[in-house]
This record gives sequence, C-alpha cells and structure tokens, in this order.
Amino acid sequence: MDRDDRPPYVPPVETYQCCHCGGTGLDSHGEICEHCEGLGFC
Repeated sequence: MDRDDRPPYVPPVETYQCCHCGGTGLDSHGEICEHCEGLGFC
C-alpha cells in the first residue's frame, strides 16, 4: 500500500456517559435530555 492510498488518521474520540440522564438519553419525564441532546454521552 502506497502512502497516498492509506486513509487519513482519525484519532479516537473519547466520550463520557451523560451524568444528567445516566446514558439513557431521556430525562426523568421521558423527554430528550437537554444536556446531551438525547445521545446519552457528552
């Protein structure tokens, strides 16, 4: 494989579980968590 054929290096992204929804993406009322926008991680 030539150097130009390799895909660009993408460093790993470190994510953290949302401390407001516990990683579920929902708040206590069943609505989308405003802090993580429903993703479950920050």
